[in-house]
Amino acid sequence: MSGTGTILTAEALIVGAADSRAREGQGVLVEGGRIAAIGPAATLAERAPGAARLHLAGCMLMPGLVNAHQHGRGLTQLQLGFPDMILEAWQTTKRRRGWLDPAAMVPLAAMQMLASGVTATIHANSTWGEAGRQPDDLARTIAAYDAAGVRALVGIGAQDRAGLVFPAEAQPGFVDGLPTALQALVGQADPPVFAATAAEAAALFDDLAARLPAHGRLRLAFAPAGPQWVSDALFAGLAQAARSRGAPIHLHALESVAQAAAARALYPEGTLARLERLGVLGPVTSLAHAAHLTPGDVAVAAATGTLLVRNPASNLRLGCGTAPLAAYWAAGVRVAVGTDCQTMDDDEDLWKELRLAARLATEPAWHGAGPADAETLLAMATGMGAAAMGLQGQVGALAPGLAADIIAVDLARVRGAYADPSVPLLDLLLARADARDVRLTMVDGRVLYREGRFPHLDPAAIAAAAAEAAARARAPWTPGREEAVAGLVAAVRDHYLAREV
Repeated sequence: MSGTGTILTAEALIVGAADSRAREGQGVLVEGGRIAAIGPAATLAERAPGAARLHLAGCMLMPGLVNAHQHGRGLTQLQLGFPDMILEAWQTTKRRRGWLDPAAMVPLAAMQMLASGVTATIHANSTWGEAGRQPDDLARTIAAYDAAGVRALVGIGAQDRAGLVFPAEAQPGFVDGLPTALQALVGQADPPVFAATAAEAAALFDDLAARLPAHGRLRLAFAPAGPQWVSDALFAGLAQAARSRGAPIHLHALESVAQAAAARALYPEGTLARLERLGVLGPVTSLAHAAHLTPGDVAVAAATGTLLVRNPASNLRLGCGTAPLAAYWAAGVRVAVGTDCQTMDDDEDLWKELRLAARLATEPAWHGAGPADAETLLAMATGMGAAAMGLQGQVGALAPGLAADIIAVDLARVRGAYADPSVPLLDLLLARADARDVRLTMVDGRVLYREGRFPHLDPAAIAAAAAEAAARARAPWTPGREEAVAGLVAAVRDHYLAREV
């Protein structure tokens, strides 16, 4: 008999993708941050008569969502002054702004995720606009996630190949061919925003790991920037460092048409075949975007258990195309989903991104792939994301012994005026629910969001700090700098156009 903990009850409960039936009249007993039992409310009350009771009328209890690729920005790219354009041009526009403080951005991103039912996330390697700041920026990022209570895997960036344009051997000639004013804008073509060697990345990992909070919600990953930006030697060194530390690897890969063209030249045997040979791939490695995998790449991903993270709106908004998700599923590849801080409605809502991915996966042919089933989509937003974080069997479902990462979703708007009783509740949720319907978000047994309120956070102060940080990041701006950046964007476009990519 237990006299502690909390009993959560609602109209119904779904334990996860492996068992998606809606269980009416059942609840969850949470003790010590973990799920102690699932069963009828009366049975749970007998087991823990002293437990607090929390009833979510008209709601569905389910596992928290996992945002498997985002950058913790809080404010969207559009809000920060970077309108949509093809990826490589868009990346060039970042020279319009200065350093953006992650201590101000990440709390806002975390708050948005909690309000939409996201309990865990992969924070990819992030550049905040100033060389040499990665150690401090990562410390600020980790502290912000800790204060917010979100479960997070934070990536340590690494890069040693040219980043202004690629392929790397073309960059010196590109810079030399720029007008003097644009060369001055470029300055150091590849400022050290990330670790340049595996030893540097490993030392930073070890330093940060030693200072992580003991509760275990925060973990670290190695996050190489992407195949066109990372040498074989750096990839191999990072893979060895990750294996020796039991750490996941998370990287951007084959995101754009230009990246795919560069990869064909760099890796004639296939990008993923090379990464497999270097030891990079495996069950705790995830590739964000992966919009331009070849059939050979897909086969390697399936054979190695490597996860792909679908970012549908980001790929559409930045001119990267549409990943062939149906082909990935058909080959047996595990797929998660992330927002990339670039959602279709510019609102950081993972529910809508999941739906967009599903709709884009439906092939317009009688012999093609039809709509994905609800269980596959739920796994994509929960268990697959957990696996990408290295947390398979720990989060992503509701079961005794797992962490109590639980959300409650209101069914009233989901059902609307009428919902046919033949339609499973999970199908309705995945087709119609969004962030507006989330009523409660719990991480590690702690309620972090309920009915529009954050018991531990000050939303007004967080929003004000983010706005102030964004305003400070405008410091480099002048009309002359704006004109120079536009000229550099045009030069980058010409560089890729000349390569017919």
